[in-house]
Amino acid sequence: MLVFFYEQPHKKTQPLDVAGIIWLGIFLLALMVGFQQLSSQPINYLVLGSFLCVTILSGLAFYLQERHASDPIIPIDLFHNRTFVIQNCIAALISGFIFGYEVYLSDWTQGIMGLKATFAGFAVTPTSILWMVGSFWSGKLLLKWRPQLVTGLSLIFIGFGAVSLALLPITTPLVIFWVLSTIMGIGFGLCITTSSVTSQNEVSNERIGVASSFNTLSRTLGQTLMISVFGIVLNQGMANGIKQHPQASLKLMDQLINPRTATTLPASVLPTLRQILYGALHNVFLVALLLVIAAVIVNFFDRKQIN
Repeated sequence: MLVFFYEQPHKKTQPLDVAGIIWLGIFLLALMVGFQQLSSQPINYLVLGSFLCVTILSGLAFYLQERHASDPIIPIDLFHNRTFVIQNCIAALISGFIFGYEVYLSDWTQGIMGLKATFAGFAVTPTSILWMVGSFWSGKLLLKWRPQLVTGLSLIFIGFGAVSLALLPITTPLVIFWVLSTIMGIGFGLCITTSSVTSQNEVSNERIGVASSFNTLSRTLGQTLMISVFGIVLNQGMANGIKQHPQASLKLMDQLINPRTATTLPASVLPTLRQILYGALHNVFLVALLLVIAAVIVNFFDRKQIN
């Protein structure tokens, strides 16, 4: 590309959309801090409501600003393109699922299986490798199929892994996670690459940068917001389990997840702690499965034919 690619440079002077940047920054900050409040115990509903109001008002102000800006940072007419919107929604949903899968599968392999952190990371290693395979495959398929079909194929791979994670028993061996990691790696490569490439193809040349940045923002938001949601689900699941087992505590659960301290726990309490953690992780993977189901539903509405 450095040798053969040539692009005719051209200069164009436009006023910087400072107001749009400020309102977007306030909107994103209020949204993320508001979600973070959900994980606090007890929840301060006054603070949560305040951030919700700021999110709505700043979002409205940003929308009005972008409608009248001469060079908006996110042109509003991008959202008139159904395929563009749907592909970015799916990117956000699947990115949220990826976060839950990669983070909490490590908690499973360390806390339940008792593996060291380094070896536990091998459970998701095939994902990174097969992600590249899925990306290459995506490029070839997009030459023949419309994005809805390629994304649909990717969601079959991801959906299989999501359903499996939600149903796996506590005695699942590591080799099963390697198989699921391989399958989902292909799905992630197909899905994320398709959303990125389609977002760029759906806009004019001068807006490719904006489309790429918005796709990245969508994926980042999906992961960031789900940090709080998954954390709430995990903590609530462990709290419910501890209530049923007086010999357990959050301190012991923290020791269980940490490989360095797990070996110091009494053998008599380990089965109980692992059962509590399994129940909490089971809830996390059920919520993650809902994200994949939502992505399937959203993809269904992308009926645009691309020639």
